[in-house]
Amino acid sequence: MAVIGAGLAGLSLTRHLQAQGMTVKLIEKSDRPGGRLSTRETPFGSFDVGAQYLTNRTPAFAALINLLTSGGQVAAWKPSGKDSARPWWTGVPGMSTIPDALARSLDIDLGVEALGIAASGDRFEISARNRDGTEHRYTANQVVAAIPAPQARTLLSPLDPVFETLDTVQMAPCLSAALAFGAPLSGVRDLIRGQQGEALAQITRNSSKPGRSGETFVIQAMPGWSRERIDSPPAAVLAEMLIAMRFQTGLGADLPPPLHLDLDFWRYALVETPLSSPFLANQDNTLFACGDWCIAARAEAAHQSGLALAEHILSL
Repeated sequence: MAVIGAGLAGLSLTRHLQAQGMTVKLIEKSDRPGGRLSTRETPFGSFDVGAQYLTNRTPAFAALINLLTSGGQVAAWKPSGKDSARPWWTGVPGMSTIPDALARSLDIDLGVEALGIAASGDRFEISARNRDGTEHRYTANQVVAAIPAPQARTLLSPLDPVFETLDTVQMAPCLSAALAFGAPLSGVRDLIRGQQGEALAQITRNSSKPGRSGETFVIQAMPGWSRERIDSPPAAVLAEMLIAMRFQTGLGADLPPPLHLDLDFWRYALVETPLSSPFLANQDNTLFACGDWCIAARAEAAHQSGLALAEHILSL
């Protein structure tokens, strides 16, 4: 079996199948596993530029959180401004620590992008390319696309029209900026939620999380605001986001110039309309798709989807 995508869904699926004795090759186009569980390292500190924290609503995910907590890869986060009674969990020293831990012992090729899938007898051939342009070929009797729904549709629908169903899934983008300051921003809560009509959906003091240092923030824009600026120059977007931070923190002109400022663009960041099924499979049970977009807009949903598909495959 080949699994395309080493986000939380692909990792959860692969770990479960491998634990039951299946041979699985995991292919990931990024240099690290994790998808939106992503941490950027800089001389000014680390920044969780994707998902800010995890919640656990299901027994299986609670068990995973407990396992990672006991191993020191996860800790509770209690920021000022926390607006939920549910516990929040974050990777230590960064969110990337979580997928790094889950990927250990898996057969994974990083920095390899799947470009297409072709039927070859009773098997499938995946054409892929790594960062330096070297071409790869993978052969498998079953293929899973554990990637955003639009990308899964592109790869799988030429092979089976059932995957045209993925057109019903709607995903939204997110512009995410990382900022470092030379001194604490006095009077600013660790977490500020944006209100309707504001540019920023969330302002997070990244350095308030366990295992971080300095005075670092991640600010993430509203989906509509992000969508309108997909093609805008990064410098212009960052300038607007700084203006919004001045307003939404209440600091105004007292917000000092950041020592570090960088932008990440997540084209498929948030699930707006899910599939409302834990995974999608063709009638032959040879092609599959899974991800958070199957269930809901939270990281735990990716874990749920991956486990549900794993159980289905093991039952065949």
